[in-house]
Amino acid sequence: MSEPVITTGHYTNRYAAVDVEELEEWAWLLARLEDWLGHAQPDTRADWEDFAGPCGAGLEEIVYVLGHWAMRMRDLAEGRS
Repeated sequence: MSEPVITTGHYTNRYAAVDVEELEEWAWLLARLEDWLGHAQPDTRADWEDFAGPCGAGLEEIVYVLGHWAMRMRDLAEGRS
């Protein structure tokens, strides 16, 4: 992977420019993680609950967000906005 270019937007938000080709790789990785966590074994679920604590995001919430990130990156990689 290449070194990202960091830029600042109008409201001082920082953005990293990433090669479009890399977006598909990130989308693939996120989709694999989403699938793995979505089918997590009971011991993995218990480990996550211990790690996140009572106020942390649940595993289902994490899976939901990963799915949206993967779709968004694929859309960007394919030129859809």
